[in-house]
Amino acid sequence: MSWYADLAPCDYFGHEHAGRLRAVGWLERGQPFRQDTIASEVFRRLQELLKDPWSQIVMRGMHACDLCCFVPEAHGCSNLFVPGNGFLYVCPELICHYINAHGYAPPAEFCQCVLTCPEMRTMEYRRAILANGGHDLITSVDS
Repeated sequence: MSWYADLAPCDYFGHEHAGRLRAVGWLERGQPFRQDTIASEVFRRLQELLKDPWSQIVMRGMHACDLCCFVPEAHGCSNLFVPGNGFLYVCPELICHYINAHGYAPPAEFCQCVLTCPEMRTMEYRRAILANGGHDLITSVDS
């Protein structure tokens, strides 16, 4: 997995999408990240959204948490797209582990969007993705 600073443009899915994607929770050992407590509602909502996240591509392989001291206690391969305000936040599936095990605190603006994110795989979610810069992402899946 690649490291991105929170809210930085995310080119993980191709340089052509970086202007519409903002990274959240792309942590890596040796890189700084904000630690604090967050509202339990945000954590629970992230867990719910990550049960069956929509993604525009299928990832190959798993990523192990390299923040764990000795043995990675979590692995992930999915990503979560959360509609923002004219762009999409994108975070790795491991964000819940990072919050719970390592005290990671995502940006407040992301947390607010998580709480208002439509249910996965609904027409409302699809419309929110399209309205916030995801047209190319959706059409690349539907093609």
